[in-house]
Amino acid sequence: MPPFSAGTAWDRIAYIRGLRDLGHEVIFVEEVRRDWCADATGRPCSYASSANRSIFERITRQFGLLSSACQIFDGGRDTTGLSLSRLLEVVSGTDLLVNISGHLTTPQVLDRVARRAYVDEDPVYTQLWDAEWQADLGLDDHDVLFTTGANIGTPRSDVPTRGRRWHHTVPPVTSDWWSLPEPTRPGRYTTVASLGRYADLPYRGRWYRSKEPELQRFANLPRASAGTFEIALADQERSPATAARLRGGGWTVTDAAQLGDVDDYRHFVACSAGEIGIVKGAYVEGRAGWIGDRSCQYLAAGRPVLLQSTGLGATVPLGEGIVEFGSPEQAVDAVAAIEGAYRHHARSARELARQHFDAAAVLAALVDTAMSQPGAPAGAR
Repeated sequence: MPPFSAGTAWDRIAYIRGLRDLGHEVIFVEEVRRDWCADATGRPCSYASSANRSIFERITRQFGLLSSACQIFDGGRDTTGLSLSRLLEVVSGTDLLVNISGHLTTPQVLDRVARRAYVDEDPVYTQLWDAEWQADLGLDDHDVLFTTGANIGTPRSDVPTRGRRWHHTVPPVTSDWWSLPEPTRPGRYTTVASLGRYADLPYRGRWYRSKEPELQRFANLPRASAGTFEIALADQERSPATAARLRGGGWTVTDAAQLGDVDDYRHFVACSAGEIGIVKGAYVEGRAGWIGDRSCQYLAAGRPVLLQSTGLGATVPLGEGIVEFGSPEQAVDAVAAIEGAYRHHARSARELARQHFDAAAVLAALVDTAMSQPGAPAGAR
């Protein structure tokens, strides 16, 4: 698969659009390490000829962002968009850095920002890496920490936090970009997934696993239900047995590389009746209260979400628009529930997106919290 995720691109664009709608001036910065550079087929190459560079330029140009965006290669050896010197000039004195997954690490940029907010999009993994393995995630270099795990740091989840204060946020989505017509193929539930990117983590006698075992657990869902299921799967070569098992269970398995453009991805959603949201086992075991940006995009498009239970119901209403399941049998029932009142669930999906995941509202709350919290975490800069 090329070094690009169209769903992630939509997520980042929602942050930019939401913040700009609030009246903020926004500079988008992305980093590329030398060993990340790959061509369109995924083979290593130079930065100048990489898909990393060409896709960044194409997407930022498509959304009118290139003049206010910078892709930093190898700590500043090269850039796309703004030059490093121009970037450092425009970010000097910036009020807030929203650092998604701590991706931005270039010291020259970090040092010019007044406050730094870390946004954790991989709850449970982030906290276990930090608390159990003392991995340096850069958390101490930030003034305030956010997580998309609504239950992290609450009695609803026993995932360790190492005494850190985690504020809660959700993936932002801009609904007008997802105003899609009703699906042309009812009953077709889709998703996008990758294999092998996260290792299974042991903690106090329990395992916090990746998505692959969960996909295997629900491999026979199409055979047991009335729905049609398609998965656009990346990294199939890492585990051909899992891909074969899904096909054997009735899934249509395609290559996620087909979604090589943001418009291709939106068309994929448009051709879906809803999402089948099978999640990483760690989110389930840790009761993270997690929902991903892709699910929010489906909701905004009026596509109901069948979501594997992570404890989300404590903060987001479930049962209409989002129907949770824990076991394969419950998943079959969830499909039947949505199919039995599809138009109602589709309308509810859009309403959930507007009420709970609207980019402007989500990011207004994030900025307010980030700018109002006194001091920095213990051990911070």
